[in-house]
Amino acid sequence: MKNKSRMIYFNISTDCESTQPAIKNPGLGERAVRGIAAVLDKEGWRGTFFVIPTDIEANRRLYRRLEKEGHEIGLHLHAAAQGYAEFLGIYGPDMQEKIISGAADRFAAVMGRRPRGFCMGYGSANDYTYPVLVRLGFTHGMCSIPGRILPECASVWAGAPLFMHYAHPYHRCLAGGLDFVEIPCAVDWESRMWGGKHPQDLRVELVDAKNHYYTIEKSVRRQIAEKVPVKLVHAATHDTFEYSDPKDFRRQTLEGIIAHYKRIVDQQGYQPAGITLEAAAALYRRRAKRKEGNLELDRRGIIQ
Repeated sequence: MKNKSRMIYFNISTDCESTQPAIKNPGLGERAVRGIAAVLDKEGWRGTFFVIPTDIEANRRLYRRLEKEGHEIGLHLHAAAQGYAEFLGIYGPDMQEKIISGAADRFAAVMGRRPRGFCMGYGSANDYTYPVLVRLGFTHGMCSIPGRILPECASVWAGAPLFMHYAHPYHRCLAGGLDFVEIPCAVDWESRMWGGKHPQDLRVELVDAKNHYYTIEKSVRRQIAEKVPVKLVHAATHDTFEYSDPKDFRRQTLEGIIAHYKRIVDQQGYQPAGITLEAAAALYRRRAKRKEGNLELDRRGIIQ
């Protein structure tokens, strides 16, 4: 029997957006999603698929079937695909609620239920976003990209928590007591890309599997050292690559990431297991109590 206290989990979350105006290829999206699910099936795992409204409407049978098989289907948001400005972080709470609620209505019309998981396109958010999500019934998701500094996308997450945490009701870059479990993608907090504006993250298509190895190892070691309540290696990708082709570079990179993850976890004396983000959030709720996000200054390096 597996010892759950000695588990380090793995999730691959896929942003499904193949019907965006810049792509307009739902067939590619369907093939990609089927390919990612096939990789997970080989491991006996289930993953998370965040889907924009036009994708879920174009490939409704696919997402209904995946949910029946145990995969998680959540809502992804690219406001431009709904006729708004691209970056949600430029809007106040009322407009954010209107845009997200409209997307959730279209999701529910296809899936027969309201979405619970949420992923923000571009990580574009502001201090209004998490309370809006809670009001709309979302319980968990990925809005943050720790270390990203892209004001041109209204996506600034400098200093945001690296690992799973409850969101703060007033400040997006703090952990707090809001009833929303934020689950960021794994990042290498010491490596910068795009002119220093973005950390190397565990996005499959960003670099090759060898480079991803170091991000995984650093994330695992730090979560162990910090005694994170639910240890998770969270990878991410998009449904805009030919994951259905075993010879595709991104498919091979995903398979390499999984192999590295299992090896690293085993070397640290832990057990690997796949998990959906919804299940990870539920486990986090059982292990970590919500509390106010009061700040305490670390004075160890300050001359008194």
